[in-house]
Amino acid sequence: MKPPRKWNMIRPGFLIPVFFLSCYPGSGQVPWQESSVSAVGGCFASRTGLTDGRYNQAGLGWIEHHSLSVQHARPFILCDLGISSLSIQVPAKTGGFGATLSSFGITGLRQTSTWISYGLKLHPDLSAGLGLHFWNSSIREHSLYHFGASCALGIRFRINQNLFLGAHVMHPVSWPDREPDTVYRLMKISTGFSYTFFKSTTYHSDLHILPEGTLQWCHGLEHHLSESIKILLGMHNRPYSVSGGITVRHNRWSITIAFAYRIDTGTTPSSSLSYAW
Repeated sequence: MKPPRKWNMIRPGFLIPVFFLSCYPGSGQVPWQESSVSAVGGCFASRTGLTDGRYNQAGLGWIEHHSLSVQHARPFILCDLGISSLSIQVPAKTGGFGATLSSFGITGLRQTSTWISYGLKLHPDLSAGLGLHFWNSSIREHSLYHFGASCALGIRFRINQNLFLGAHVMHPVSWPDREPDTVYRLMKISTGFSYTFFKSTTYHSDLHILPEGTLQWCHGLEHHLSESIKILLGMHNRPYSVSGGITVRHNRWSITIAFAYRIDTGTTPSSSLSYAW
């Protein structure tokens, strides 16, 4: 058995962040989910939330209020690695604009991700959206070590007051500054629906076609305990994950605390603070 003074030499928090970050310069996808999306198992195709600029951009066609949201996630509960982001959404005459800026990394290696999006309501029950994505890795020697750009497209359709359908494709084309075939490992296709029953509970179900060609099935549940408190639950496979969270609203402010437990990487807690006006 190793003495306590040597534990620090083998602690996983020292090795995992470096390995974790090294997997992403070629991908351009920040492994982060907004708290409410994480809490409902990753469902987003038919939801409207505070970060539609990053998820299904068609949701921006339905927003009615300005909103500003700050999020933070702590992958694997490691002190060495945190992911922070800032999102803003602005309604327009026939749709809405959205933007999300994310950053994560450790000393000497940092990644940033920027989404700039617009959603347009084509019909009272149909909207479409477009998002432009830019990402960059920076190291001590180079501020633009690895830069890339891509786009995303989404649609959202309302069948009736209780049932919504959505579809989204992320990174159908991209321009990475290295590895020309990266686009095939980026593209992700998603489709899903949301159904509200008892006027207080909404069930979400998404099917995601992942870059490696596997299928991921996501399920989520949102239940309003009252006008100011909402409970969120979710799960998905590949890899198997369970999640949950709570949202508390007070006047124009709202806070969400969530967690997601993945069988391969463990627990990732996240939180968000939002203001709408």
